[in-house]
Amino acid sequence: MKKNIIILDNLEEQINFFQDIFQDNEYNIINVDSEYELLNCVHLEDPDLILINAQLKDNDSYLISKKIKLLDKGKNIPIILINRDEHSFNIELTFDSGANDYINYPFKITEVKHRINQQLQIKSLKDSLQETTNQLHKIIPHYQKLQEALEAANLKLKNNTYDGQLNILPNRSFFDKTLEKEWLRASRQRTSLADVEGTDISLILARINDFQNYKDNHELEIINSCLKIIAEDLRDTAKRPGDLVTYFDDETFAILLPSTDQLGTLRVAQVVGEHISLLQIPHHFSDISEYISFSFGLATGIPTQAIPASNLVDVALTSLEVAMASREENAIVADQF
Repeated sequence: MKKNIIILDNLEEQINFFQDIFQDNEYNIINVDSEYELLNCVHLEDPDLILINAQLKDNDSYLISKKIKLLDKGKNIPIILINRDEHSFNIELTFDSGANDYINYPFKITEVKHRINQQLQIKSLKDSLQETTNQLHKIIPHYQKLQEALEAANLKLKNNTYDGQLNILPNRSFFDKTLEKEWLRASRQRTSLADVEGTDISLILARINDFQNYKDNHELEIINSCLKIIAEDLRDTAKRPGDLVTYFDDETFAILLPSTDQLGTLRVAQVVGEHISLLQIPHHFSDISEYISFSFGLATGIPTQAIPASNLVDVALTSLEVAMASREENAIVADQF
């Protein structure tokens, strides 16, 4: 991005000198003829540097410098005064006015470039620091809220164990085994007992939107805290006897719902979406929502021994891809077979 440099000078010779220095494509030079025009440019052009002739005719250069520094947009803009008359130039007044440096005539190109580039670099560093500070001011309150939610979740988990270890949810392997078992049980029920009532099996795949961006921009402790809070909330939501909530992959959770038709599965997904929205876990690196949100892929199947249980996963994954493509907060897409 080009650097905007404003020059307030009434000497054509000096204007031409600085224009020659900045003639490459990295700079955009703006010449102004008056104090009013200069202050207006500070508002409109977002300059990176201001050069002012220290001996302006009919103007007080030190006063102009002070006025710039009083502006919200001007306080961080470096100002360099151009001195052509040692007898009228006052170094003390220069810095008291808020100017950052000065250049003496006769000009030495190497020195002039060094002083100007030094001020531009300082401005760039200050801008970066300000941007980081602004981001922290936005993020810190949310992280405090996240920490409070994590502490509450940890209290619930204090005495909870799974296979002897402090784990919130089972893993993908446990999910696959349970799905096979439930699919076989339901298909046998339909075949041997001719009982089709309540034999539907449903699956919800809930993927965190833009979670790779979240992981790329947060420390491991924060990522794990986020996952722990979500996992605990999901487990509390799907808690009927027989319901199972597990990890599916790094950013996706699986909710297996035996004896559940499509309408019931939709309702569970809606409740999960409502819960995740209420948690308000900040996600500043997603263009879908400022908070963590899901995309839901739902599948409902009628188990038979002729159809593998993996079909339920395949249909749910296809639905999930469609939901993710919508780029909407807590989008739900459902299918059945």
